[in-house]
Amino acid sequence: MSRFLAILLALGCAFGAYHFTLQKSFVNPYPAVCDLVSAKIFLADEQVKKWNRICHRRSRLVTPYSPKKLVIKDINNVLGLLNVSHLEVYDSSEVKSIWRGEALETGIESEFVDSELVIFKLHPKSPGALAGLKKGDVIKTINGEQPNPWEAATESGTYLIERADKEIAFQVKASSIIRKEEVSFEEFKNKSALIQIPSFRADFFADAKIKELEKKLQNVNRLVVDLRGNAGGNFVAGLRFLSLVICQPEEVGRLVRPRFAQNVTAELPDDLRDEKQLEVLDRNKEVILKTFHKDSCYQGDLRVLVDGKTASVAELVAQALKEFKKAPLLGSPSRGQMLVGVWYPLSEVGPGVEISIPEALYLSRSQYRIEGQGVELDKVLYYNLREMQAGIDSWVRSALD
Repeated sequence: MSRFLAILLALGCAFGAYHFTLQKSFVNPYPAVCDLVSAKIFLADEQVKKWNRICHRRSRLVTPYSPKKLVIKDINNVLGLLNVSHLEVYDSSEVKSIWRGEALETGIESEFVDSELVIFKLHPKSPGALAGLKKGDVIKTINGEQPNPWEAATESGTYLIERADKEIAFQVKASSIIRKEEVSFEEFKNKSALIQIPSFRADFFADAKIKELEKKLQNVNRLVVDLRGNAGGNFVAGLRFLSLVICQPEEVGRLVRPRFAQNVTAELPDDLRDEKQLEVLDRNKEVILKTFHKDSCYQGDLRVLVDGKTASVAELVAQALKEFKKAPLLGSPSRGQMLVGVWYPLSEVGPGVEISIPEALYLSRSQYRIEGQGVELDKVLYYNLREMQAGIDSWVRSALD
């Protein structure tokens, strides 16, 4: 009996020591998040002060035993009260996916067309591609349930596919993949071409890549710029692309920090390094975004495709092509997320956790504000189910007509 009591006492002491250590080492992340956002965000002081009080009150609900995922979700709910883009906390796995292109997924990109979920794209060597799925396949069910694009991109299990009026079951296991994306250029008859830009990553628009594009554009009279699914990227990368079609240096817009004390302005230099661009932004109230000099440029007809996933720098590029080249913007409304988000580590929440805070807004040359409303769309396009199943992109066909 005494031995049992001794064991019980030892366990009690260990349990008490664990909880004492947990309590002593606990750091409530809310005060750090509330004050960092309040100090950095571009919004007016009065709106921020009111939100800061709400944010600090929320910190009372967090305990040393609160799961990290729940804390991140709750913080993001509070951040959502400010109703702006580029303001979010990301777990370490999400940060890895965003910056390195690594994520646990199937490699399937799909959209609803006439109530059917159609595969629009399969990333090479992804689980979906290796399982035998194809562009144009219709996903009828995933694990016996009605599918949606998010589940198709992330869910493992049995995919019931309709292909050529037959239903076939495929086994797909989501895994960590590295997306091998790049800018693609496809030429058609009558000197027309399609350029697909998945993102404005800096390496996509390095000097050598720009020279290649410049050379390809010399033989084209009609160009369709496909910005669907492009969530943005590097500002100078976007300006370098615009410089290929805007034939002289032009101010396409400005990044504005309303809360910056000093009234100083600078022009963003032709430097792809993110840290250099942030240095310019950090020292100025307004940053002029101006295209760069080119010896030759594309002067033919332009059409631009955008959709609900087109955001940030991609929206800047689309709006500039409309304002300077009178290029019609075709497709569906863009996301309307055109703020400058700066990333900060949040060790108070956990290792590898980061927060994006919007510190500047964007105004185009015509003073159009993309944030919250998207680009000025000229024509709404619709996908044709039969064409998509046959591997024909309805939107590209419409833009080329």
